[in-house]
Amino acid sequence: MQASLGKKIYEKYGTYIILVALIVFFSIVGEGFFSWGNLTSLLRTGAVYILFGCGMTFVMISGKIDLSIGAIAALVGCVAALCMQTGMSCIPASIVGIIVGLVCGFINGFCIAKLRVPFFIMTAGMMYAASGLALVLTHETSIRINHVSGAAVPFEFWGGKTLSLIPGKINIPSQFIIAIIFFIICLYLINNTKMGRYTYAIGSNEKTARLSGVNVDKYTVLIFTLNGLGAAIAGLVLASRLMTGSPNVADGGYNILAIAAASIGGTSLMGGEGKLAKTVVGAFVICVISTGLNIMGISASVQKIVIGAVLIIVVAVDMLGKKRR
Repeated sequence: MQASLGKKIYEKYGTYIILVALIVFFSIVGEGFFSWGNLTSLLRTGAVYILFGCGMTFVMISGKIDLSIGAIAALVGCVAALCMQTGMSCIPASIVGIIVGLVCGFINGFCIAKLRVPFFIMTAGMMYAASGLALVLTHETSIRINHVSGAAVPFEFWGGKTLSLIPGKINIPSQFIIAIIFFIICLYLINNTKMGRYTYAIGSNEKTARLSGVNVDKYTVLIFTLNGLGAAIAGLVLASRLMTGSPNVADGGYNILAIAAASIGGTSLMGGEGKLAKTVVGAFVICVISTGLNIMGISASVQKIVIGAVLIIVVAVDMLGKKRR
């Protein structure tokens, strides 16, 4: 009974317990970790992981993964930067960038659903295509985004602004607010629409879903298009943070970090299981580990080893649990 109770508690609250434990640990061993300045930094980084992770959660619940989101984000940032370089203002340039992300996601979903291209091959191909196109468009150099004086909405709002709750003391990064809005939209879709219910059905058993009358092809396209939207918004945020459209964003490993955030949050790589709220917690678990190790002076290479080990352990535990059941 005790083991069964402990297992239930871990399955329901394990991700939250891990996050709290990590915060307490790094607050003790890392000087300056528990400060508002560091918390603001965590919110900035976490926002990007949330944007990537929410869309990836839909894809993983449906029983697939998407390797192309980092490259799509890079392409979107470069396209927006090039548009603004030609004199286009923030809003039209951002819309063009978002359309690019939606189109890339749609192509992924269409080829997987209609042409029956395996999702691993399709998204890997899109990763190389989008990354290569970003390099071609920018001539393999970063594109500086100039400040537009008098713009109704400055491009910095995507990732370079903060909103003051208490002036001079508590500031919330604008990109975190954007990420939370996207999370709420995704949460509504997965909990209150046919798309959400059918996403779980497809991931649990695609053949049964088809026999039950679910238009699997249609919802597969919608799932990947939504993932493209998340990657596009993340691309705008990343471009805004440095006011630069860079093709090197594709090399940031965001596809793996999004998978890690969703997996740590309990989303199964086998499909059919996952919670968006826990993906957000998983995103902050990665942020806390990375930031805490950085404060302790641990190199970036070792940080990657730790995050990789955490991902392997989480997936292994998930697979063992499924095997027992």
